[in-house]
Parts: sequence; structure tokens; C-alpha cells
Amino acid sequence: MVPAVKKNVKLPLFVKFVVIMILLSAGPLAFVGLRTININREALQTSILELHTQLAKSFRDKINDHLGVISNEVSYITNVLTTEDIPWPTQETLLKTMLDSHENIVSISLLDKTGYEKIKVYNPLLEKQPKLLNLKDNEIFQSLISSNQQRVLGPLYFVENSPRLNLFYRLSNKLTIFITLSLQTLWDELDKIRFGKTGHAFIVDNNGLIIAHKSKDRLLTPAIDIPIVKEAIKSVTIGSREYTDKTGENIVGSYAPIKSLNCAVIVQQPKNEAYYSSIIIQRQAISLIIASIILSSLAAFLIARNLSRPILALASFAKRIAQRDFSGRLNIKTHDELNDLIMTFNDMSAELKKYDDMQIDKIIAEKTKTEAIIFSIGEGIVMTNHKGEILLINHQARNMLGIEQTGLEGQYLWNYLQEQKLKDTLEEIIREKDSVSDEPIIKEIDLSGDNYTKFYQANKKPVTTPKGEKIGAMMVLRDITLEKEIDRMKEDFLHSITHDLRNPITSIRGFLKFMIDGIGGELNEQQKKMVETMDRASVRLMGMINDILDLAKLESQKMELSFEDVNLVEITKSIFELFEPQITKRVINTKIEIAGGSETVPSIRSDSKLIERVIGNLVGNALKFTPEQGTITVRIEDKTDRIDYSVTDTGYGIPPEYLNIVFDKFQQVTGQRRGGTGLGLTICKHVIEAHKGKIWVESKVGHGAKFTFYIPKNL
Repeated sequence: MVPAVKKNVKLPLFVKFVVIMILLSAGPLAFVGLRTININREALQTSILELHTQLAKSFRDKINDHLGVISNEVSYITNVLTTEDIPWPTQETLLKTMLDSHENIVSISLLDKTGYEKIKVYNPLLEKQPKLLNLKDNEIFQSLISSNQQRVLGPLYFVENSPRLNLFYRLSNKLTIFITLSLQTLWDELDKIRFGKTGHAFIVDNNGLIIAHKSKDRLLTPAIDIPIVKEAIKSVTIGSREYTDKTGENIVGSYAPIKSLNCAVIVQQPKNEAYYSSIIIQRQAISLIIASIILSSLAAFLIARNLSRPILALASFAKRIAQRDFSGRLNIKTHDELNDLIMTFNDMSAELKKYDDMQIDKIIAEKTKTEAIIFSIGEGIVMTNHKGEILLINHQARNMLGIEQTGLEGQYLWNYLQEQKLKDTLEEIIREKDSVSDEPIIKEIDLSGDNYTKFYQANKKPVTTPKGEKIGAMMVLRDITLEKEIDRMKEDFLHSITHDLRNPITSIRGFLKFMIDGIGGELNEQQKKMVETMDRASVRLMGMINDILDLAKLESQKMELSFEDVNLVEITKSIFELFEPQITKRVINTKIEIAGGSETVPSIRSDSKLIERVIGNLVGNALKFTPEQGTITVRIEDKTDRIDYSVTDTGYGIPPEYLNIVFDKFQQVTGQRRGGTGLGLTICKHVIEAHKGKIWVESKVGHGAKFTFYIPKNL
């Protein structure tokens, strides 16, 4: 049986163009049209809801305004009636005037403190059988008497289906104004609210009972089962919603709570009726969209037919280019944007011919050389972006970091690190913000164990584009284990030799002292000067030996600290007195500043001799490098949990490359050596760290240097 041959179905270019053009023209048109219909429908529906809400709010405001007018007039009458010696006829006249100005007031009376009506005026049209009342047992009156309120409103009630409201206003501890107000006029206005064919408004109290409705048979019937009523009596602000009533009809409604009367105005209308105009507009818009889609499809058909012809020629030309046939040009004139495409094809063919003529093999060779150089470098090289994703890593870096996998580009570096300390340190270095001057960030990583020693040095610099945009970081890893071992051996040797030299130097100084004192015989003047020079040199040598031994104790944490209360201001003054000859000779201005303007600083628990040594070192260094008529400023700041101490000079300053190593042993700025062993700042650093503090330097060349340290108070 011969197997069936699968045929490739070829769809003509013209058909594709027609389909694409229809989709490009009719699709967006349909989407935008339908979206516009929805937006307009939502806007119209929102406007209708806002209309309903405004109707409810307007009626609510009308009731509040009505009560507000009465309250304002009551305030006026209150001010008059509280005046002493107002005769009863005058009081009655005031009440009558207020009654006549409001047709909705049923009666106004003055109550004494027992609740008995002493004076009463009434509207004969609303009060058929007037009489003086005793309201001593009235709960609303009693609540006014027992509280500090100036006004209390009673609950809404009905007299012959007419809504009424009692208002109590306090005049004094002895008199109260009692007003009975008819709300029938407002209820009649509510009954006139109509919108659409069946839209209407009604009022419910806090229990969900209907107290005003266009249908009298609905009065005082429960409406708590209506969703919008439940929401209205719980709400404190106006609102609106759609809901379904008991008959299954969709309703649109709004509400406005009347907190002064403990009721709410409800406005409702069937949804189909409320949104009728929106539905009509939507149908008309859909008809217009369908007609537009038909016209755009016809236009797409005609455009596709005109485009397919020259594109067939472009397709044939592209096939020749794909076969590396760059000869000839496409000469077709369409007098439209397609002509630009044809010209672009011709230009592309010419450029491809140039690239084809280039010696690609040389480019590949250069790439191979670059990869070989990176592979052969002795240091580990890792380049990452700011997130820590690997962009480049060489073989040496993988060996140093213990990474066996290859093809790590795009992966997070720390996900492949086994040692937690190495992982944390490298992550900190990569995420650390680069300095403004783009100085490299250098950190040492101690990975030593119980039976072995291992130290790495990580040197990080930002990687920038030719436009100056920072795209990541380049980190160079060096194995400095051997250097560290040599330094340790050197230090051990130095400490050993220094210790052995101490006793001979002590003996030498003793004998030199004997010679100066003439115990071994009288010396002439020249011999005495020579011996004194030798004595000074031995003192300096002994100082160097003591510095080295003290540093060894500090490094090994064998230096015992003697804590006592130390006054930093007094120590500073004594140091300045010690250097007074040099200060006076070079006309150096010295200042002691205490932050906050205080004259004293609290004493701090510390080793007074060591702290004095630190301050003496810092002031002595500042004096060495401050030019004549310069200034040395000591600033002391008392903070909540520590005391900060800084020494600032106006000397040349420290170059940036020395800021990170100035506290290392035997480090001195090239070209600024003024004597010393290079151990002073190292001792300062260890002393401050022994006090759980920190010391650092800030400097800019040409603007002096500022050395700062702090000591915590809880030692």
C-alpha cells in the first residue's frame, strides 16, 4: 500500500491580506465601539443614579432646613425670654409671632421645670381641641431635663394620618419651649415627587416602617425586607444601589438618611424604565458599528488587492537575497508607503553585500582571543547585574567559589555558593551602593577553618556603558592566603624581636643615665651632649618597642582595661597644655566645642590612660599636619547612648586611596611623613574597639581631615 503523500496547503497572499486588513480595521473599530457603548451606558446609568440620589438628598435637606429655620427662631426667642422681668403677655406675644410665621407649627408652649404648660399658643386649623398638658412623665422631656442638651426631638407619630414631631428646647433650668410640628406639608411635597412613569419616593423610620408613601394603604407597613431599606437605616451617608424586589423585578434606588428624625428618604424606579434611554442609545450605536464594520471590510478588501501585487515581487527579491544573491535592484514604483519598503529592501541588499564582503573569520578570532585571555587570568572574575544575576564568570572564579556548574549566565550568584559566610559577604558587596567617585569597594573574606587558613580579597567596581549608565558590577577575587600568612609570620617575628629588645634597651638607658649623672666619672660638655643624644634616641626606640608590644596585647585582647569615670573635656585641655609650646610657636588656633551649647559633658566609663593616649595621638597628628596659623577643633557631642568625639584640622588632608588603610599598621601617607612608626592610628583603632566603639576618618584633599570616634555609655 502506497502511503498517502501529505500536501502543504498554500494560502494565497491576497487572502491573507484580506483577512489581516479586515481584522486590523474592523477589529479595533468593533472593540472601540463596544467599549464606547459601555462607557456611555455606564455614564448614563451613573447620571440616573446621581439624579435619584440628588432627589433623596434634596428632600432630606429640605426637612433639615425646615427644622433649622425653626431652631434659629427658637434661638432668638430664647435670648429674649431668658432676660429677666419679661411679663407673661410679652412672652405669649413672642410665641404667637413665631406660630404665625410657620403654618406647619401646631402649637408652642412654655413648660416649667415640672413639665406643666404655663403658656400655650396653637394653630386652630391643626389643633382642634387645645388644652394645657402636663409632660412630667414624658420620656423625651425627662431626657432633656436630665442631660446637658439644648434640643431634643421626639419620635415621629401620627394624628389622624398626619405626621407630627415634638421638639423640646431648653431655655433655662426652669423653662423649656415645647413645639409640636406638623410634617404634612413636607409629606405632600414628597407625594409629588415623580420621575418616569412609576418612579416615586417614600420615607421609612429606623424600624423599617413606611411613614410616608404615595399610597396611603402602605403607611405604617413594614418594608425591612426591601434590601435598600436595610442599607438606608444603617447608613450615615447618602447612597444608591440596584436590587430585586419580592416580585423579581429589578429596581434602581437611592437613599438619604435623616439622622435628626431617625428616618431615611428612599427613591426608587424600575431598572428597565430608568435605563430605557440608555438601552435605545445602545441599540442605535450597535447598528452604526455593524454598518461601519461592513464598510471598513470592503475598504480592506480593495487595499489588500492593491498591496498583494507589488509584495509578490518583494517576496521573489527576498528569496534571491536569502540565497546570497545581492546583485540587481527592485524597480517598482507604487507612489505610496510601499515604495519606501521597496527602497529599504534595495538599501538592505547593498548593506548585506558589504557585510558579506567583511572578513568574518577575523571577528571570530578576536572573540576567541578575548575568551582565552579571560580564562588565563589568575584572578577570579565575576560580572553581575544589580540584582546579582551572573553576566560573566571565568574558570578561576568558579574554582575559588566552589562552583562546578557551567552556563550560569542569568542565574543568581549566591544560589551556587556553599559557605554561608562567603554567600553573605558577596551578596553584601554586590548590593552595596557604589560611591559617587566610583572608587572600588575592597573587602577581605576570612574563610579559615580549624585546620586550615584561607583568605580572599574581593575588589568591586561598577560596570558602565559608554554613555555612563551603570549596568552592573565587576568583581575581582584574589587568593591572599599566602600574603596573610607572611604578614602573620612577620608580626610574630616582630613581636618576638621587640620583646627581646626591651630588656637590652632598658639596660642601655640605665647606663646612659649613670653617665649623664656623672656616676661613672665627669664628662666634658661635648661628651655630655653626645650621651644625651643617645639617651633621646633610646627613649624613642623604647617608645617604638612599647607601641609594638601594646598593639600586640590589643590585637590578642590581652590588654586589661581599668574602667573609671573619665571627663573628656579635662583630658583634651591637658593634651593641649602638653602641646602648648608647639601650638604657640606655630600660632595654631585650638577650639573645644560641645554640641548643644552646653558647657560640660557627662563623664563616661572608660580606661583613662588609653583614652588619653588616643586623644593625644589624634591631636598630635592634627598638630603635625596643620600649617602655621591653622585651626584644630575638638568637638564633643553627648548623645542618648554614646558620646562622639572628633578632631578636625585644616591641613592638606588625606588622599582617597589612603582612607581605607590609614588605620592599618605601618601605614603613612606618601609625601606626608613627619616621623613616627605608623602605629599610632592602629593603636587608636584597637583601643576604641576594645571600648565597644568605632573610629573613622573623613577627609578631602586640600580641606583637612576629621577623625571621629564614639564610646557607648553602657560600659
